[in-house]
Amino acid sequence: MVLTVPNLLTLVRLLSAPFIAMCLGVEEAWLVWSGAILFAVAALTDGIDGWIARRYGQSTPEGAFLDPLADKVLVLSVLLPLTWVGIAPVWMVVILVLRDISATLLRWYSLQQGEPVRTLPAARLKTFVQMGGLVPIVLLLALWRGGEQSHAAFAEWILYSGWVQGFFLFIALLALWTLGMYVRRYARVLFAWREHRPL
Repeated sequence: MVLTVPNLLTLVRLLSAPFIAMCLGVEEAWLVWSGAILFAVAALTDGIDGWIARRYGQSTPEGAFLDPLADKVLVLSVLLPLTWVGIAPVWMVVILVLRDISATLLRWYSLQQGEPVRTLPAARLKTFVQMGGLVPIVLLLALWRGGEQSHAAFAEWILYSGWVQGFFLFIALLALWTLGMYVRRYARVLFAWREHRPL
């Protein structure tokens, strides 16, 4: 793997995921705030590494594969703690995990067959919506865990409101839609595998 600046940022984002999950999964306020801020910074690097790769010609096949994988792991590092406290519904997390595993396997198999791996615009939109929505949610989680009583009550009310549940429903539907687009995108590679597999 070529250690370009975008690839290094992707690796940092990938390696930060376990620490984010650990910090958000506890009740100590300073740890929750640390996890929330770390996630916000990591989410910001997702756009930065892509811009650097395009601007300075540092795109690599490894980076094209690892970048969306790091995004998926980063999102999961937030969703799991949110599921533990009953904010994110389990069914939605299951849908996202199965979708991300399927999309990653499709991309990996396509890469093995020499097919260029490109992130679809719809998948970029999904990641943007997920990151953009989860950042304020984890900040509200931190406020709920460690804010003043009135602020904590307000944050708790928002976290368990229909608005947040509606957001999770929307990203679940968006995830299924983008999975369908990936299947359509890589259908030629999959059909080629079926035609050439041994009887």
